[in-house]
Amino acid sequence: MWGTGEWMSAADVVSMQILDRAGYTNGAVDAAVLTRRLGFDIVYDRQQASRGRLKQFGRRRSIFIKPDQRPERIHWAICHELGECFAHHVFQYVGAQPDECGPGMREQVANFMAARLLLPGQTFFEDARACRESLPVLKTRYQTASHELIAMRLLDQESSRCLTIVDQGRITKRRANHFTCERSFLPIEQKCWQTSHDDCRDFELTDEVLRIHCWAIHEPHWKREIVMTMPVNEYQADRCEEIHPLESST
Repeated sequence: MWGTGEWMSAADVVSMQILDRAGYTNGAVDAAVLTRRLGFDIVYDRQQASRGRLKQFGRRRSIFIKPDQRPERIHWAICHELGECFAHHVFQYVGAQPDECGPGMREQVANFMAARLLLPGQTFFEDARACRESLPVLKTRYQTASHELIAMRLLDQESSRCLTIVDQGRITKRRANHFTCERSFLPIEQKCWQTSHDDCRDFELTDEVLRIHCWAIHEPHWKREIVMTMPVNEYQADRCEEIHPLESST
């Protein structure tokens, strides 16, 4: 069977091909512009139940989208439907048949594709390193992606990370990429989050082992914090690489 890494690598390749075909160069991806460049029509339908659905009328393919007050949700819905449409290329790349992989695999592939279409690997990770993974800076550059999606995409790299989403004081998501993390906060994470939550500001803490950065994504009636935890040695190594880039000998 195929591992998650194989599916993600295949989604990397296919999404890059799609973006190249649409003429993407850098910065935020406007999903509507991308879709039209690929030959799809976009139809907004307030009556439909789902955020997005794909329909084909003869040779014309249309993506029906339910309007939303948050533009990031619309961009995600459009790219998710594109992911559904091009998912068969991902299956072909890994050498799999959809009926071999269970009903949820196509949906997961569409999610992989949507994340990579909105936050292209060919530019996103370089931009992330340049700003030391500052979520506000990345959000400014990639305006069509949500804060959560940007933070989740940072897990798709080799350096170890643990991401925690806190809504209204309750942990709603906690994911790590290369190590196992406890369901609850470590003491230093708790201290960093509590300060950010109470003071309504971004906050950072570092000890001998871990570096924790908490971003306060606060709205008038909702408090969300995004916490990123990483080993200090990897953070220091990343900074050294920025300051003293390795040069190949000739």
